[in-house]
Amino acid sequence: MKRLFQAAIIAVALFAAQSAFADGWVVQRVTAPAKYTQDGENWNAVSPGMTVPNSVWINTGEGGRVLLRRGTDTMLINAYTLVATVERGTDNHPKTTLHQKFGEITVDVKKRDYDQMHVKTPFMAAVVKGTRFSVRGTKMRSTLSVERGLVQVSNAKSGKTGFVGAGGTASIGSTDSSVSMSGRNTSMSSTAAAASAAGLANQAGANGAAQSGNANAGAGNNNAGGNAGGNGNGNSGGNGNANAGAGNNNAGGNGGGSGRAPND
Repeated sequence: MKRLFQAAIIAVALFAAQSAFADGWVVQRVTAPAKYTQDGENWNAVSPGMTVPNSVWINTGEGGRVLLRRGTDTMLINAYTLVATVERGTDNHPKTTLHQKFGEITVDVKKRDYDQMHVKTPFMAAVVKGTRFSVRGTKMRSTLSVERGLVQVSNAKSGKTGFVGAGGTASIGSTDSSVSMSGRNTSMSSTAAAASAAGLANQAGANGAAQSGNANAGAGNNNAGGNAGGNGNGNSGGNGNANAGAGNNNAGGNGGGSGRAPND
C-alpha cells in the first residue's frame, strides 16, 4: 500500500507540474490530528492560516477535521480522510482535481460556466460546475450526495455515466459495472457524451425537474424541468408525459490517527 501511495503522489505531482497554478486553498479551521505530505514520507501538521501547497495529500485521524477556503469556495475534510488537491488554471478561471482515497469531504463551489472541478476516487469520477456535494469513500464503495446543483458521475471501471441533482445520491462499489442512483433528480445516460451535452448544458432544467412534479424528469430531458408544473404544455415534465426521462432527449478506511498513509 505504501508503494501504491507513493506512486499516486508522483502521478499527482506530475499532473500539477504540467499545469499553471491558481491560488490554493487556505486553511480556515483545523481540529487535530491533521497532517499533510508532499512525498509520502515526511508529514507536517496542518495549521490555521496556511495556504495548502499544490498537489499535497492531507490526512486526518480520529476526530480530525480541516476547513479550507478558496475565494467563495469551501471544502470540509472530515475525520479519517486522505485527499489531495491539484490546482491548475488561473485565479479567475480555477480548475481543481480532488484525489480522494478514502474518508469524507463536503465541497461547496460557486457555479461557473465551465467544468471547474473533477473528483476522483478508486471507483468513481465526478465532474462539477457549481454545487454543494459530499463524497464518502471506503475500500469497497464510493458514494456521492448532492445538496445543490448538478454533478456528472462515472464508473471509473466501465465508464457508465449518470447525473445527480439536488436531493440525489450515486453509489459505486468495487465490483459494480454501473452507477446506483437513489433520491430525487437523478438519471442514467445511455450515451455519456450526449447526456453530458444535454444534461450539463441544461442544469437549470434538470434542477427544475424536481419541482415540476415529474419524478422521472432527469438531467437528459431538455423539455422537462423549468417549463413543467401546471402550464398546460403536454410535452413538459410533470404534465402527463410518462416518457420524460433521462434517456428521452426528445421529451424535453481508515487513515489512522497519525496522519500517515495506511499500510494495508
